[in-house]
Amino acid sequence: MGVFTQEEALRERALAFLSRATGRRSAHTEDLFARRLYLSPEAVRVVNYLRRRPLAVFNPGAVLRDGVVHLFPRLVFEYYSYASAIGHVALPVEDLLRGAIPDPLPVEIVLYPTEGWEASRGCEDARAHPWGEGFALFYTAVGKLGEAARTDHKDAFFPALALAELGPDLQVRRKGVVWLGAAEGAFLLPTKNATFLAGDAFLLRPSLSGVPDLCWRGRLDRQALRAYDLEPVLAPEAFEFKVGWSTNALPLGDGTYLVAYHGILRQDLSYRHGFARLSGEGRLLALSSYLLAPRGLQECYGDRPLTLYGNGLFLHGEELCFVGGVGDYALGVFTAPLEEVLRRLHPVEGG
Repeated sequence: MGVFTQEEALRERALAFLSRATGRRSAHTEDLFARRLYLSPEAVRVVNYLRRRPLAVFNPGAVLRDGVVHLFPRLVFEYYSYASAIGHVALPVEDLLRGAIPDPLPVEIVLYPTEGWEASRGCEDARAHPWGEGFALFYTAVGKLGEAARTDHKDAFFPALALAELGPDLQVRRKGVVWLGAAEGAFLLPTKNATFLAGDAFLLRPSLSGVPDLCWRGRLDRQALRAYDLEPVLAPEAFEFKVGWSTNALPLGDGTYLVAYHGILRQDLSYRHGFARLSGEGRLLALSSYLLAPRGLQECYGDRPLTLYGNGLFLHGEELCFVGGVGDYALGVFTAPLEEVLRRLHPVEGG
């Protein structure tokens, strides 16, 4: 099967899914989450780069390990090219949740553009996972790939899904682009929003021309960085422009996973978040409507208004902790009782 026909097969699969999988959610929003912390770029000091003060600190991946939260925020130092790097900071979880953090907060850049496929706008929006004593980060690498590599125009770029593996010393051991399809005839689509599930299963959000963005699952050959067996999972509703996965997938201890999704509301262009319960293979089991939405000055006004963009999800006791970007300029920490979130998930038939 050639590249064109593989893309066409995905497109046909997406269109068939859209025809049968809508009407599962309403635009109703019940905001359950308490606001625990906002972190502005003025409160951050970068320790290993000549420019110490970023203009934006947002969209952080998060891993809770041994009582310490490891945050991997996206950093932007100029809006001329909006080029991004990914930083790291570790904080005791209790301190993070009560807002007791150093001022300024020292952050170290751990992932930055070094390859052509991330050299246009850099490294964006990490989803962080434990990897041995280190970390594995899915991120969006924005550079020269596909058609963008065949043009001399400096502003032509391609957003590719990439995976970086960091050792316990936070040094990059390996990073590369995730291709779609089998090794023979593998191809690229603009792809974001990935997270691991059980075994080789994972979630991702490829973009297909002529089809609104929707949420997918698949399998990942991690050694070869090849994604295959892609299947759609969650469709945008009539009141949304598109949907995507918001966070890493949180194991619930019974073989299922909790993950946040985001929808962009047609009414006001806001990013709002609901939750999905999935099997270890990524099959949709239960779904909520929106349980988190931007409100107030800090969340509604930013470089991108009315935007909360989730990246990190972890459980502290019985408290579900959602870590995300605020207005594409700051970082926010939001919490809700896990029981209350799960109570608002409704079973889905044929997921």
